[in-house]
Amino acid sequence: VFPVGIGRIGLDTPLGTTRIINKKANPTWTPTADTRKRLEEQGKTLPQVVPAGPNNPLGLFAMRLGFDKGEYLIHGTNEDVGIGMRVSAGCIRLEPKDIEDLFAKVPVHTTVRVINQPVKTAIEPDGKVYLEVHEPLSHPGRDRSLTMTKAQRALLAKPFINARKVQQAMLHQSGLPVLIGHQ
Repeated sequence: VFPVGIGRIGLDTPLGTTRIINKKANPTWTPTADTRKRLEEQGKTLPQVVPAGPNNPLGLFAMRLGFDKGEYLIHGTNEDVGIGMRVSAGCIRLEPKDIEDLFAKVPVHTTVRVINQPVKTAIEPDGKVYLEVHEPLSHPGRDRSLTMTKAQRALLAKPFINARKVQQAMLHQSGLPVLIGHQ
């Protein structure tokens, strides 16, 4: 279970199933023309290629996804903010320690499923139970309520679940996994 940052409104992370098509440690970043234009409008100029290192917004590890023309990544970050929020240009951003761990465990060709599910639950192999709640994605005409599956509601009703922590997670919608119990 890793917290992630996703695409801003208008630069949405694509939903669906894809695969990791490439992995790169110490990646360089080649900003797209749209990214360069957006930042120029803010008075910022980007080089054609940002080399690997501490100033690279991709961090130290990147895994390329097979969506579209391969322009979407799961990557780290060189910033201290943005995880659990809609901050990227469509990529999936992880904390440096989390992307390093995931990068080591996940081979090329691994299936990746990107979902729009504001409430997620997970039971880790050690029995820890987590709840992750995001503000529902903004899409015109779509319901923005927090819905749960029948299985999630049943899990959250178990006696080993801390109801106060569930209530706080549902209220705050931080986008970060919260430990709510132990099986």
